[in-house]
Amino acid sequence: MHPILILIPAAALIIGPRAWVNYLLKKHNQKDLDLTVTAGELAREVLDRQKLQMIKVESTDIGDHYDHHARAVRIDRNRFDRKSLTAVTTTAHEVAHALQDASNYAPFVWRIHLTKVAQVAGQVGSIMLVTVPLFSLTTHRPFPIFSLGTMVFGILGIGLVAQLAALPSEFDASFNRALPMLRSGYIEEEQVKDARMILVACSMTYIAASMVSILNFWPWFIRGPIASTPPLAFSAALLGGGMNLAIRTGGTSAKAVQTRPIRSRRHSNLGIMEPITRRIGKPLIRCWLQLLRSV
Repeated sequence: MHPILILIPAAALIIGPRAWVNYLLKKHNQKDLDLTVTAGELAREVLDRQKLQMIKVESTDIGDHYDHHARAVRIDRNRFDRKSLTAVTTTAHEVAHALQDASNYAPFVWRIHLTKVAQVAGQVGSIMLVTVPLFSLTTHRPFPIFSLGTMVFGILGIGLVAQLAALPSEFDASFNRALPMLRSGYIEEEQVKDARMILVACSMTYIAASMVSILNFWPWFIRGPIASTPPLAFSAALLGGGMNLAIRTGGTSAKAVQTRPIRSRRHSNLGIMEPITRRIGKPLIRCWLQLLRSV
């Protein structure tokens, strides 16, 4: 099996939904419709109707979003004074997040908390990537790789949970709040189908991000030699970056443990996974490490 058979679907998960979103947003942003309000006016009107005057409506240069901490609905500067279908639809979606926040909608609240935890975990992971190799090189002492692998697994898991936690609030904001909001007099009935397609496309980006996060776990769950020692083999590859680190376990280097066949009854009939792991897993890890160095 060639690595490209995995890279192509992974790239499609990342590029495909974003390309579709960009196409739809651009298509429905080319001309203004005969609407009664602009995107910015729609946001302010809906929020005032819900007695949420404390939530600000602002223009921004970093894309449409709702800022939970600043309690502000921020609309792209190029759409703020527009009456295009893209402008009013994406604005309605962000206003829906503000309504979720105001009503303490449980999935939205959990999403905020998990996002904070994932951010802290990401910072811890970045520190680990720097300190663990330095610790091993400077002290020439073995690092508890099993514990390290467990921590790496936990960091990846928190990120995945945060991605999945975003889906319920995104679906609710798009289809239970934004779409009925638009149909309550802001757009015509024949425009509802296109507005729904814009919301579906935007939701697909979150689904794709969740799928990419799930792909990060494949070395941990693949059956074969790499699965039998995931915290050791995969963490050494992840944190070692191809360097010949002085990380040893019982006098055996991590590299030797990674390539040593596991002789057990459980894996005796799974020898075919070893060449697949060598041809696919290692090239993917090397590419990932090279990408990190280039950023």
